[in-house]
Amino acid sequence: MLSSDSDSRTPAAYSKFLPPTLLLGLALLLPAGTLQAASNDAAWWSLNAENNNFVVDQDQHYVNGLNLAYLSPSLAAEDHSFVARTSMAVEDALWPLFPLEQKERDRRFEWTILGQQLFTPANKNLSTPDPNDRPYAGWLYTGFNLLQDTDRKQLDSLSATIGLVGPDALGEQVQNGFHKVFGFGSAEGWSHQLRDEPALTLAYLRKWRFAVKGTGTDGLNADVVPELGLTAGNVLTYGEATALLRAGWGLDGSFGPRLIQPGPTGGGYFNPNYIHRDWSVYLFGGFQQRAVAHNIFLDGNSYQSSPSVDRYIWVHDEVMGVSALGWRRVRIDFTYVRRSEEFRGQRGDDRYGSIDVSTRW
Repeated sequence: MLSSDSDSRTPAAYSKFLPPTLLLGLALLLPAGTLQAASNDAAWWSLNAENNNFVVDQDQHYVNGLNLAYLSPSLAAEDHSFVARTSMAVEDALWPLFPLEQKERDRRFEWTILGQQLFTPANKNLSTPDPNDRPYAGWLYTGFNLLQDTDRKQLDSLSATIGLVGPDALGEQVQNGFHKVFGFGSAEGWSHQLRDEPALTLAYLRKWRFAVKGTGTDGLNADVVPELGLTAGNVLTYGEATALLRAGWGLDGSFGPRLIQPGPTGGGYFNPNYIHRDWSVYLFGGFQQRAVAHNIFLDGNSYQSSPSVDRYIWVHDEVMGVSALGWRRVRIDFTYVRRSEEFRGQRGDDRYGSIDVSTRW
């Protein structure tokens, strides 16, 4: 177990690593204003908040997630901006992952400007946490994602996230600062959290869309969206299979709700030009099965001594909720997530809510 003075130092060099990465992302994003966009197309900005107190009084394990992201307009072949040409060149080079057939293709890139996830044990009143419960941990990251929709029937996604896990991810400051403002008790065991470690994760996902019922592009429709994916890195390594069922209006514009991974998310992709009305709304429900080979938040640090628990290999999520688009300008996803037990000794499933708000710019 970590000693209680493990955080009494000045910020480590890792804390200086993420801001330059964010500045580099901003520099790359500046040319995005010149991207050639399709008619009525625009960039989208999204803010996602996840918390178990949104749906149940259960402030434990995965306690909070925040994600701020930018989705580019559709990338056009005649666009000569650095971002567009680099994104399309990478996709062309990785042709087994991004089909090159002469079909309708919509290419976009997504930048996760800033993301953070916080994890705690069930009992946060203990200054020395229960060694058999999930360790305290924070993860702060940024990342890029290349997206291609082919014929409105297949979505390919290749993403990379870089950041850090540990005290310099500011988990203690965010959680206890929030609790102080709203009059909640502080979590007492953050001095025993995972140690600082640079974090890198790569992920590739492929989704398919199969229509189940439809009355035309403007009518009530239903579809099934299965997915296969692989994520690898020193934060998370797992393979997954997902199935999502949706019913409503305007299904062509996305492949499901936007959630923070892992989980049965439709990803950041969204194209309102595929929706033939000024609004859309649909209900959804889904399931994801994961085979987990590594989870730093349960296994502990990769190269240092840290708290850890006995992780389960098989973990699944169940989701249900609603997604709505209004005035072609604001999209909101409400999602309820139920996650199976992730480690030996965990008492019951975890549940949390996700709220994602996106707007065009």
